[in-house]
Amino acid sequence: MDFILLIVAMGAIFYFLMIRPQQKRLKAHQETINQLAPGTRVLLTSGVFATVRHLGERQAIVELAPGVEVTLIKGNIARPTTPEEEEFEFADDVDDEALVDEAVAGEIETDEVVLPEDVEGDGATQANVTETDSSFDPRATREGNSSESADRDISAEELQRRFDN
Repeated sequence: MDFILLIVAMGAIFYFLMIRPQQKRLKAHQETINQLAPGTRVLLTSGVFATVRHLGERQAIVELAPGVEVTLIKGNIARPTTPEEEEFEFADDVDDEALVDEAVAGEIETDEVVLPEDVEGDGATQANVTETDSSFDPRATREGNSSESADRDISAEELQRRFDN
């Protein structure tokens, strides 16, 4: 009789200390998820911030970055976030053309002039390439003339011929 009473007491302790609090947390999480609306910023269980775009019965479509949407199970939404939690500003209204213009401008800013190989006439010449370190050329070290080949000017055609061989 004492043994049965001990087992019932252990079961009751286990239920009230382990199972019931987990059920309460699960119910509170479910209510929080059901109250979400499109446009709400959320934290996913993976630690990624996202914006809810569409909500279904079991799934949600969230936007991770402007134009990047993923579909996930609603249970993967940890909680809604507050603006104070986010360290970086999230802008939905990014001017894509301005970003492209900045990227192109960044690519244009260079000191190097590249001439196409098919430009032969009109006084255009290809620049000479100065060979400064022969340690990268295994043929130079095998031939024993590595000191001789350092600081030697070679044309682009010669460099291409060596590369092709």
